[in-house]
Amino acid sequence: MAIRLEIVTPEGLVLERSVDSVTIPTESGELGVLPGHIPLASVVIPGLLRFSADGRRESIAIDRGFLLLQSDVLAVTVDGAIAVANIDAEEAEKAKKRAEEALEEAKKSHMDLEEIAQLEAQIRYQLLKKRAKKTIP
Repeated sequence: MAIRLEIVTPEGLVLERSVDSVTIPTESGELGVLPGHIPLASVVIPGLLRFSADGRRESIAIDRGFLLLQSDVLAVTVDGAIAVANIDAEEAEKAKKRAEEALEEAKKSHMDLEEIAQLEAQIRYQLLKKRAKKTIP
């Protein structure tokens, strides 16, 4: 028995795969999912989604979003996701700096609070990617 893991971002499908187990960061803490888990829905927070398949562990850096688990199908819809192996630490640092500069400009121009929150979220996601790349080669 396996879990069908589906990860979707606004850009499209990131991953669709049968896995043995999943660990995902949620507002309530880290959630471990095995086949036969009870149905649930939860808010996902930025962090590392880890899964095991075919005896291998893999990690994906994810941004905020939601998850829905039903009938051994775990659907994760997040603002961003990237396999740790595909993270370019230099590009993440550049993106973080661009977001920080945009945030400073936004604060000076009295930008809408929601737009400021989105820029802050971009910064957190870029930091997460950099940390993930350093800790998981």
